Amino acid sequence: MTDLQQIAKAAQEIIQICEQERTSKADKERLLKLQGVILTHIEGLTECDVCGSITDLVVTMTIEPVTAKLCKDCGINAIEAGKIKKATTRKRSTRAAQKNVPAAKRKSTPRRTSPKNTDELYAEVEKETSLKKTDIKRLHKIIQEIPSPMNLENTVLYVKREAELAKLRIGQEALETTVTLLMAA
Repeated sequence: MTDLQQIAKAAQEIIQICEQERTSKADKERLLKLQGVILTHIEGLTECDVCGSITDLVVTMTIEPVTAKLCKDCGINAIEAGKIKKATTRKRSTRAAQKNVPAAKRKSTPRRTSPKNTDELYAEVEKETSLKKTDIKRLHKIIQEIPSPMNLENTVLYVKREAELAKLRIGQEALETTVTLLMAA
C-alpha cells in the first residue's frame, strides 16, 4: 500500500472509533497509535517540483542541466516535452501590496539619513530625558534583547516592566521618550 492509502485507511479507523457511542481508554490509545501511523506516512510524502502536488510516488529526473522531483503526470509531460519546466514562486512586491491598503493604515518604512553611533545616541537621549547614561545603556540593552519586533506601545510596557524588575527608577514620560528615541535609531 502507498503512503496515501495508509493515511486514508488510518483516517477511516479514526472515524469509526469517533462514531462509537462510548469510547474507552483503549480507544484513546488506539487513536494515538493511528495518529502516529498517519504522521509517519505524511513524512513519506514529497512535493512535485513542477506542479506542487503532494504524492508518495516521486521520481527524480534530470533532463539537460535541470534536475527535479516529479510526480507521475509531470514526469510523463517532461519526457514528452524533452525538458523539465520548474514552477517559479511569485513574490508579491511591497508596492503592489501597499496599493490595496488604505492610506491611513500604511506604515512608512523608517529611513535614517545617517547612522548614529551609540555614544551620540546616548548623549541625545540623556539631553532629552536627563537620565544617566548607565540607565540609558541598560534600557537600550533591554530593547535589543526583545526576541521579536513589537510596536512602540508594547515595547514601552515591556521595557517598563523590565526596568521595574531591574529596580531602575525612571518616570513614565522619560521612559517613553527614551524607548522612542532608542527604537528610532
